[in-house]
Amino acid sequence: MEEKSLNILFVEDSIDDVELTLAELKRFGYKVSFQRVETEQRMQESLVNRTWDVVICDYKMPEFSAEQALHVYYQNQIDIPFIIVSGVVEAEDVVYLLKQGAHDFLNKASLARLVPAIEREMRESTVRSERRHAEEKVSILSLAVEQSPVSVVISNPNGIIEYVNPKFEETTGYSNVEAVGNSLGFTILHDASSDSLHHLWETVKRGEEWSGELCSLHKSGQLFWEYINVSPLKDDNNNVTHYIAIQEDVTARRSYEEQLRRQAHYDDLTGLANRVLMIDRMELAIETSLRNHQSAALLCIDLDQFKNVNDTLGHSVGDNLLKEAVARLAICSRKSDTLARMGGDEFVVILPNIENNLVVKEVADRIIKEFSKPFVIDGADHFVTASIGIAQCPENGQDHQVLLRNADLAMYKAKELGRNQYQFFTDEINAKLKQRLFIERALRDIEYRDELELLYQPIIEPVSKNIVACEALLRWRQKDNSYIMPDKFISIAESSGLIKNVGEWIVKTACKDIKAIHENVDASMKVAINISPKQLQVAGFSDFVAQQLTQHQIKPHLMELEITESVLMNDMEETNNNLQALCKMGLHLSIDDFGTGYSSLAYLQKYPFNTLKIDRSFISQIEDNKNNAKLTETMIKMAHSLDMQVIAEGVENKAQLDYLSVHKCDLIQGFLFSKPLTKEELLVEIKRRNNKMLRLAK
Repeated sequence: MEEKSLNILFVEDSIDDVELTLAELKRFGYKVSFQRVETEQRMQESLVNRTWDVVICDYKMPEFSAEQALHVYYQNQIDIPFIIVSGVVEAEDVVYLLKQGAHDFLNKASLARLVPAIEREMRESTVRSERRHAEEKVSILSLAVEQSPVSVVISNPNGIIEYVNPKFEETTGYSNVEAVGNSLGFTILHDASSDSLHHLWETVKRGEEWSGELCSLHKSGQLFWEYINVSPLKDDNNNVTHYIAIQEDVTARRSYEEQLRRQAHYDDLTGLANRVLMIDRMELAIETSLRNHQSAALLCIDLDQFKNVNDTLGHSVGDNLLKEAVARLAICSRKSDTLARMGGDEFVVILPNIENNLVVKEVADRIIKEFSKPFVIDGADHFVTASIGIAQCPENGQDHQVLLRNADLAMYKAKELGRNQYQFFTDEINAKLKQRLFIERALRDIEYRDELELLYQPIIEPVSKNIVACEALLRWRQKDNSYIMPDKFISIAESSGLIKNVGEWIVKTACKDIKAIHENVDASMKVAINISPKQLQVAGFSDFVAQQLTQHQIKPHLMELEITESVLMNDMEETNNNLQALCKMGLHLSIDDFGTGYSSLAYLQKYPFNTLKIDRSFISQIEDNKNNAKLTETMIKMAHSLDMQVIAEGVENKAQLDYLSVHKCDLIQGFLFSKPLTKEELLVEIKRRNNKMLRLAK
């Protein structure tokens, strides 16, 4: 392979990327002399002090960017290929830089186009140079014009063609004989370009140069795009003697730009507007709404149970379902509305110029109705309904981000209320959002503010009335010494990812308190800790518990972890790993709030549960509801048949205690015996009861 020389200026901060590029050029027989710069000053110096064949530029560097490099490039009035080679770049940015003057864009991950691009752009650079000389002096055209890779047309002062080059014949399909005598621009599609043609002739008649892109018609009838530059040629008296038109076929480039533009604004799968275009349409709808004193509405739509279809039948089937969903949405919306796909199974409908809420309700009702019909897949019916949240401008916001957030919140409200419905954004939803944000912010450093507290509720043996165990209960203490209960903040801690820190604090604190109980009053006292499902999904949670038990010298069987049935239903691998490890350590497991979930015996058999806790909702109705009483009795018998101990929660009166005692409930917990106590109060209570038992024994 013949070795070819090439001088390259790299505007690049990574020497590794330069080496990869050099290796690709060497593979094609190039001997490269290069210099690498990464600042504006160094690039300026390099362009002044040395002649280069090509500039290869990274998109973005710590102190420099491709856009800035283009500015330096044009300041120096050079005309060599300027090629951007970068990683992932937004399509809009690529189109922008190409319009700013970059000659090509290549992805670093795929350099197969590098050498062809350099060679092509070097050829194009030469063409541009020849074109400039041709426009300056008609006398130097001759053979160079004949061999030009772009079309060249020369006309008289009246615009009648006198000459066309071979490239014109090849590009348009018209021979020299057919072209000569026609008007300059006879191949241009007049209907599509009438304004541009008018501007062209007005410009050149003033003796000025005109350039632009116009749509032309091939002799065969096929349309193509040309970049056309028309210049007047003048004699020594400044009179126009000829017009010269340089016409370049840019159909391929325009097609590429259009593809990039479409990728930047439309979703590939559905053809709907994507998030970028959706935001643009939203801002236009908001602007129109405020200017015309009319409402605009935004509908956020999420498909219910779509994940089940995707997971069970595959993504190909899921994609087909999404296309069908788009067709249904199109039926429900008006011509003036904008449909957009936010991603996954989330869609947006923008309704501009809304006269009243009735219009919004009609659209939402049509969507709900359309999605109540089954999707037929492989001959089977699949029901994928829609949950819709609605926010209106200006009532619910005058900014696209605010409206999107509010519509999204309303959509989640619709899901909470059972799905397959729509909800308007309300002040109540907004208030809940503010409360949630307040709690989430406060939770982020709560452990360092010393506001968390563990209380302990005694668990009593009903015959002896001895305290045989206790349950650790989390509280969030406020400045006025009131408490925020866990049901108000634990779910927020779980969804925000803060449960790991809160959960670890609970385990650490409980272990310290258990050690104090064992050392001061009762070495056999068992303490139960509630564990969030999210804690069990954290890798290494079981290792953390083991570390705390070892550090505080606590025997594993004296700590009981209370988990709910939802933990077992999720059946996640990490949850299973943690529970298996905790059981092997010897920790006891308790199934909490039994009877409020699915209450499947299969779940109880999956792990060696030691204790079953009957939820307080059953205990509170033992006296008044025979079914509840019977269910409680059944749960006690079932647990005993599985060798599990039974604890009844929420025991508040003697009648409840008597019933549970008759049916041999093992342990009792509730206000009848004690409210939740601080660690210090618990120590005092255990000592008091122990002393009382000693006196009775004597």
